[in-house]
Amino acid sequence: MTTKYFKFSDVLGFGWQTMKADFGFFLGVGIVYLALSNIPAISDVIARRLFGPGPAYWTIYVFTTILGWIINIVLGIGLVKIALSFCDGQQPRFGTLFDASWNCFWRYLGTAILYGLIIFGGFLLLIVPGIIWAVKYGLCLYFVVDKGLGPVDAIKASGRTTMGVKWDLFAFGLLCALINLLGLFCLFVGIFATYPTVIVAYALVYRQLVAQTPELAEFGIPVPTANPGPQQPQNPQQF
Repeated sequence: MTTKYFKFSDVLGFGWQTMKADFGFFLGVGIVYLALSNIPAISDVIARRLFGPGPAYWTIYVFTTILGWIINIVLGIGLVKIALSFCDGQQPRFGTLFDASWNCFWRYLGTAILYGLIIFGGFLLLIVPGIIWAVKYGLCLYFVVDKGLGPVDAIKASGRTTMGVKWDLFAFGLLCALINLLGLFCLFVGIFATYPTVIVAYALVYRQLVAQTPELAEFGIPVPTANPGPQQPQNPQQF
């Protein structure tokens, strides 16, 4: 069995170069993402002050909570598509952030729920299994967006792909979390540089591991002829 691998320096270096080449694009995406994802919280504060505790407030609360779930799923799909586009040497449009079909939406939701239940079950089993399963199945949402798999197949495909590299992925996840934490410490604005770097780097890890997993043919995913390396970032594009 061939040992899978990816280099932290390569994928993070590619993410950093991509972020620098298209910083204006990522800044716009980040501002819109923050604005839209905070709509439920802002609406909750306004409704609480206007109506106080009561039927009107709880009606608005339920509506904005559901709206928040929808927004987060659509934006989550969009971010995955944007990151994968850069890994494939393509320049995504700003509208890619909202490019979520209903079929993908429901698959994404179902997979996220299944993934969450698996992790929850693992944490009930003395925590360690939850961490292992979080890493093992952590690529499932990429398979939903990129390959159109359903929840169960996406979970299985992630398990095949992460086989043999779970410790590497765990360490990489911790490193990415630390990078984003440092971005937050830099007067918060640093996150606009670190987060794009991390999401593009992680998408490239996904691409490289898929290319090293011929077992994915079981799910109708063709085996690439070569392990994709980092593509050169495209020229910056304004939106």
